[in-house]
Amino acid sequence: MTKKRVLVFAEYIGENHNSTAYYWSQIVKYLLGGYEVILVAPENSHSVEFVEKYGIAARLVKHAKHNKNSLLSRLWGQLRQSARFMAAIRQELKQCDLVFSGTNPIVAMGLMSIVAKLNKCQWLVLVHDVFPNNLVPARIIRPGGMAYRVLARFSRSLYSTPTHLISIGRDMKALLAEKTGKPEHITYIPNWASAEVIQPVRKADNSVLRKLGWTASDTVVFQFFGNLGRLQGIQNLLDAIDMTQSERARFLFIGDGSEQAKVIAAAEKINAQWGYQRVCYYGTIPLSENSAGLNACDVSLVTLSSQMYGLGVPSKAYFSIAADKPILCVGDEGSELHQMVKEFPVGWFVDADKAYALASQIDRIADSPQSELTSVSPRVILNQYFSEQQALEQIERVVRQLV
Repeated sequence: MTKKRVLVFAEYIGENHNSTAYYWSQIVKYLLGGYEVILVAPENSHSVEFVEKYGIAARLVKHAKHNKNSLLSRLWGQLRQSARFMAAIRQELKQCDLVFSGTNPIVAMGLMSIVAKLNKCQWLVLVHDVFPNNLVPARIIRPGGMAYRVLARFSRSLYSTPTHLISIGRDMKALLAEKTGKPEHITYIPNWASAEVIQPVRKADNSVLRKLGWTASDTVVFQFFGNLGRLQGIQNLLDAIDMTQSERARFLFIGDGSEQAKVIAAAEKINAQWGYQRVCYYGTIPLSENSAGLNACDVSLVTLSSQMYGLGVPSKAYFSIAADKPILCVGDEGSELHQMVKEFPVGWFVDADKAYALASQIDRIADSPQSELTSVSPRVILNQYFSEQQALEQIERVVRQLV
């Protein structure tokens, strides 16, 4: 029996690049078991290594370099990258039964919507971002303004074009259903993490904390891991840290992004006030050392800006749970992470943009008996409800229904 052909195009691919690349790598590998997969992705060391390792048929296109922290540079890079994507996709489209893509870069999704309409092809989209709604909390455009209204009308058509959408959050599914008017064409499949790739490590044995001298059991390390970007609620978190009073609390930042300078400045100010290193900006670490980074804490901080309802679900929450770390989430009420914390004993939740409430919660956690932090096992919840195998099986089920 001839296998169905699935064309996957992804902005990132590779097992040791970033979380988005990792997700797409696992999806592609899983689909190889039952489908003929053609991969379209940028050419770099990560994609070349991945394609060669698993013998994947691929059209790797030249990477369009740009500065991700500059809006103009990012847009120009997306335009060039998207044009190269489409050129490669058009050469393969007639022999494919399904196109499977993400929502980034958004320009590529816009061009793909035109290609899908012209060719009447089956198109499945894994939604990680909702445009242009995500531009509002980033303070790029104003809600209700002319630019927003024009882009919102365009996005309704854009998200209505795919044959089916996969949403990573229940709040996101509700937003997409409102935008498209097609709730029956949307499947909710939560983010996931691999319990095999991420293994728990005792605090006393963690290489990052040993380097900092933060392994003592009488301190509670709160860690922010990953993208320090506009949508992560960094200023609110820094304001809250400045208000905390517990002498047991320590704060560790691992990652980079547009808000990095704010973190460094806040760390210098707060450390000077306390007279010791209370806040540390550690910088970045290679993806291959993610397990050590994720384990470098007692509590993982997972924060978003306000007005992010339905717009994204941080993957680091699931990776932290895989490391068996409770999560302190900050976001909008009713968001996916808010619902998860309410349903499962994996941590705490504080509303976005309420720095004083967040500071109070941090102090309560820091001053609670150590036994309360170790009495729950978020990793057990991950294995039961958010495992990689479960997510991949659900994704493959959607693919099977479409081909």
